[in-house]
Amino acid sequence: MKTYLKEIKFPSTKHTYIKDITEEINKTIKKLKVDSGFVFVNSKHTTLGIIINEVAEPNLLEDVLYHTLHHVPEDRRSTRVAGNKNYKHPTTNYTHRCQDNPHCDEMDEDYNAASHIRALLFSHPSVVVPIKDGELELGKYQQVAIFEFDGRDGKGKNPIRQRTVQVWIHPTDGIEIV
Repeated sequence: MKTYLKEIKFPSTKHTYIKDITEEINKTIKKLKVDSGFVFVNSKHTTLGIIINEVAEPNLLEDVLYHTLHHVPEDRRSTRVAGNKNYKHPTTNYTHRCQDNPHCDEMDEDYNAASHIRALLFSHPSVVVPIKDGELELGKYQQVAIFEFDGRDGKGKNPIRQRTVQVWIHPTDGIEIV
């Protein structure tokens, strides 16, 4: 069987947010006429994760975002904190700088250690979801979503993040329930 790849590409201009991508994945499954199989959802970024959770309820999303930002302090040198007297979450001093990585080829001068730590603690780089009867086999309140920890608005020297999420769709020959 052939495996299919759909890439969801988008500019990420808001720092921290959760966005439901369940419908977009299900539309692709239906378009391909896949009845059963597996979907692998993969983030191509270290500060953009994938989650499966209840994301349709806005108050829960606000609680999750508050918890995430409150429990991992932001770097005081970050553009989100520096010069922002209204920043309402804890801050600290980290040592990370993108320029210290020999693989970094960006002009990134933000200090985003907190974004990396949040991605490690509160999301996954990829998730696997079964396909049954032509759609994602999720629980009643579950959705597949991206969890952005380091979106950029393009102000200053920080580039707008161009993000890519891969959706690998692998059909199977059917499901035999035992």
